[in-house]
Amino acid sequence: MLSEFLPSLSSGEWSTPFVGRQAELSQLRALLADPGVRLVTLVGPGGIGKTRLALELAASQAGFEHGVVCLPLAALAVPDEFLPALAESLGLQLPLGSDLRRVVFDHLASRQMLLVLDNFEHLLELALTVRELLDATPGVKVLVTSREKLGLQGEVLVHLQGLSLPVHETLADLENSDAVRLFVQKARQARPAFVMNEGDLPAVARLCRLVDGVPLGLLLAAAWMESFSPAEIADRIGHDIDFLSQQIRDLPERQRSMHAVFDSSFERLAEQERAVFVKLSVFRAGFTEAAAGVVAGADLPVLLALVRKSLLWRDPASGRYELHELLRQYAGEKLAAAGEFEALRAAHAAYFTGMLSAREVHIKSTAQVAALDEIQVDFENIRQAWSWVVGQRDFESVRRCVRSLYAFCDMRSRYFEGEALFGLARQGLAPIPGEAPHPAWALSLLSWYDLMPYAGRPEIFEETAAQAQNCLSGARAADDAEGLACSLVLLGAVAGDRGEYQTAIRHYQQAMQLYSPLDDFYWVNMRIGLTYQLMKQYPDALRSFRASLARGKVLGERVKIGWSLLNLGDTLAMTGENVEAGNHLREALRLFEEIGTSVGIMWAKYSLARLALVEGKREMAKQLADQTFVLAEQTRLPSWTDKITALLREIAPDAGHQIAQPSLPEPLSERELEILQLLKSDLDGPEIARSLTVSLNTVRFHTKNIYRKLQVDSRREAVHRAEELGL
Repeated sequence: MLSEFLPSLSSGEWSTPFVGRQAELSQLRALLADPGVRLVTLVGPGGIGKTRLALELAASQAGFEHGVVCLPLAALAVPDEFLPALAESLGLQLPLGSDLRRVVFDHLASRQMLLVLDNFEHLLELALTVRELLDATPGVKVLVTSREKLGLQGEVLVHLQGLSLPVHETLADLENSDAVRLFVQKARQARPAFVMNEGDLPAVARLCRLVDGVPLGLLLAAAWMESFSPAEIADRIGHDIDFLSQQIRDLPERQRSMHAVFDSSFERLAEQERAVFVKLSVFRAGFTEAAAGVVAGADLPVLLALVRKSLLWRDPASGRYELHELLRQYAGEKLAAAGEFEALRAAHAAYFTGMLSAREVHIKSTAQVAALDEIQVDFENIRQAWSWVVGQRDFESVRRCVRSLYAFCDMRSRYFEGEALFGLARQGLAPIPGEAPHPAWALSLLSWYDLMPYAGRPEIFEETAAQAQNCLSGARAADDAEGLACSLVLLGAVAGDRGEYQTAIRHYQQAMQLYSPLDDFYWVNMRIGLTYQLMKQYPDALRSFRASLARGKVLGERVKIGWSLLNLGDTLAMTGENVEAGNHLREALRLFEEIGTSVGIMWAKYSLARLALVEGKREMAKQLADQTFVLAEQTRLPSWTDKITALLREIAPDAGHQIAQPSLPEPLSERELEILQLLKSDLDGPEIARSLTVSLNTVRFHTKNIYRKLQVDSRREAVHRAEELGL
């Protein structure tokens, strides 16, 4: 009986190859075999492949005595057309003047059948009709595809996401990705000679991630292979959603571009839902209900309505909302056309710079870790807000939030991002001719200089010293104590890097006298101690580090406590106080691991390895050094890699610098090791995805593999097991 009804569906749906979805197929088959399940709804955004999956499922259903009826609803304009269309699909001949509902229901009452209702979202008024049909036909089950649930009791929802994305950019891995397999199949229809080679791998992977594995996006992108390379297609998608459009005649018109798909959803939104959806495009990488309320005027009912209509996704664990990148581009175009972009960017920047400013007091307190976590989750929004206020030369907003942003980048070892953000401020806030330097510029200069790799500093010693002197003069003229202190600390840092240690200490001490609160963020006492350490004046160094430790304990600031303990441990080791040094270093390591300060973890393990070597514990030293080497590579700090390589040669001169591999039945891949390290750093899933330039689905895929290989069930257990293995 199935063959009687399937031809009424679009031939284009069948021409699309069915790739992947094995887990979803198994889940749906199990649901349809369950006697307690009568109504299953496949929910997802347009183009995600709901219809194609429903057809594949329908074609495999042999357990229904009277077969499967598939009814496409996209062409129905009004609910009144539903029963006539269903009757036609069932092949019913209606006597003149008959009650159509009764005839259809009576016919189905004795049938054991699967009824597939495809594209239900524009006919939601019929939901109660579906309920009445199920009540009247005990042998009938209904499978619905829709962008929005029906909202009926007993309805089982199956949410559909994009096809699986590539984990690594290797040929073998890409060929195992469902998204890549579909793209390549369709690409060969456009260009039969296409064979994916090594040079295509990054572009194909990027292309699949840009559309997040959405089958329609992949199909439309692949059609351009007749004229463009994968790299050109990926670049164009990244800048223009209109590129994802094609005149493919056997596709329904509503699916010939992503714009058309999104238009059909947008047009069904209520006026307030449209307004909010468009404004949400200002966010990056997710947002909270509170942020959406302040910036976009959204309330919970509207947000949940957009979730129901598959235009937003809500993470039930965190409560955060996410907008697919293609949808964000689409909504952004609407926002720009409405002339509201500038006002929304300003509101967005005000919210997130205000959030940063409000976290300042918590960063230097017992609530430090929670405050850093909050910043971390919204780092992409904060990055955008910072760029906006710098571009607007909004000195006061920069000054309010610069300390929190610097502390986060420093404490969470986000040096590369920090250097870029403060480098932007270094350029954008520089005084124009006739303008005095603003203290916000001095703070940004110091933050930038601190976060840039040491290897690059000698090239800009003269320039930075001149800028610091300029800031110093401006702060004196304005009688700004914080600006004065900040300028002196920057001058001290440059002097210290030049080897002018006495000058550096003089600048630092003067800064502390002028504005001691600066120490709570820029750790001036710690700088003094490190300079004394370089001068081998160990008692003075210990005194400064102990002062920092005492201040950290008063504030409850655990990162400051950790670095104070580490510097105390290093200095004590230099004086031969190995037992006390080891105690301090181990306590520092414990704190850094709890907080997620990756460079602190690396440094503490390096110092403990050196101490173990001094004590003749070569095996322990080798194990710690191996772990440190992995951390150095993952944090992309080549100077540390070289430093640890030298230590490994010192520990085992004949063994070179081969790194011991962890003992696992199945080793972790490079990407899995990379994600494991980020799991240890307290990043959430979306933040890990952004930092690696992959999708959230890819991160989830890797995380499951990590759990399987480590034989654990949770993130906490994975981190603990990784520490045991020295990963």
